Amino acid sequence: MKTELALREFFDSRIAANLSPATIEWYKDRLSPFVNSCPNLPQRPEPIERFLATVFGSPETRYDVYRALKTFFKFICSRRQLPNPMDDVPSPRRPKTLMPTLEVGELMRLLHSAEGPRDRAIITLLVDCGVRAGEVCSLLKHNIKQETIIVHGKVGWREVPISEETKRLLVQVAAISPDDYVFHGQKGPISRHLIYAIVRRALEKAGIKGPKLGPHRLRHAFGKNFLVQGGDLRSLQEIMGHADIETTQKYATLNLTDIVKKHQKFSPLKAAHAAAQESLFAAEAIREAEQILQTKEA
Repeated sequence: MKTELALREFFDSRIAANLSPATIEWYKDRLSPFVNSCPNLPQRPEPIERFLATVFGSPETRYDVYRALKTFFKFICSRRQLPNPMDDVPSPRRPKTLMPTLEVGELMRLLHSAEGPRDRAIITLLVDCGVRAGEVCSLLKHNIKQETIIVHGKVGWREVPISEETKRLLVQVAAISPDDYVFHGQKGPISRHLIYAIVRRALEKAGIKGPKLGPHRLRHAFGKNFLVQGGDLRSLQEIMGHADIETTQKYATLNLTDIVKKHQKFSPLKAAHAAAQESLFAAEAIREAEQILQTKEA
C-alpha cells in the first residue's frame, strides 16, 4: 500500500471524527515527511526507525513524531488488518522537564493585573478551568450554561464546569458581542495571537517571568493547582479534555513545594522523633509525680 494513500485515509478519518483543525495540522506536520522516506507503507520496523533517526530538533520533537506514527499505524493496521510494525519500534528517550506553572499567589497577582472586561474574562476563564486558547477563541454565547461552558477542543465538544465569577464575566462580555462569538478583536472573533498577547501582557504586569508566558502556562497552572487543592486525576482529565489519562498524570508530579510540605508532615523520621519525644515527656512526668509523692510522704 502506498504511504500517501494510507495517510490520506488517516487524515480523512481524523476530520470525520471532528478533531480540531489544529490537531489535524499537528498530525500533517509530523507525518507528511514520512512519505518521502517511505513511499510504500513499511511492514517492518527498520524503515520507520531510519526515518525517526532523520528527524531534527529536540528530543520532544522526535517523540512527537513517534507519537503521531504510533497513532497512524494503529489506525491503518487495524482498518486493513495488517501487522503493526510500530509494535517493535521503541519509544525515543526524552529528558524529563517540568512544565512551567504558577503558584496561588502568582495567580492572584495575575487576576488583578488584567485590564478591561474582555481581558479580565479571558484571564479568569483560563485560571478557572484551564481551557485551551483555541477553545476560548471559538466559545459561543449560547454555549454559556448555568454552571458550565461547552467548548470545542482536540477531542471534540465537551462540557467544562465554571465558577459563578467566571460566568458573570462571560455573560457581561457576551452581552456586548455583535455576533455569536463571546470574544472579539478589532476585526472580528478573537485570534489565538491576540489571546497570547493579552496573557503575556497580564503576566508581565504581574511581575511573572519565565520562558513561557502564554495561555498554555495558565493551563498547566490550572492542572497543577486543581490537584493540589484536592481534585482527582479522572475529573481533571475530563475538565482539560485529555484523550489519554497519561497526559493528565504529568500534573501529579509538578508541585515540588507541595511534595516537600507533605514529606515534612508525613516523614517516618519525623514520626519516630515525635514518638521518642512523647516517651521522654512521659518519663519526665512520671519522675515529677514520684518526686511529689516522696515530698508529701516526708
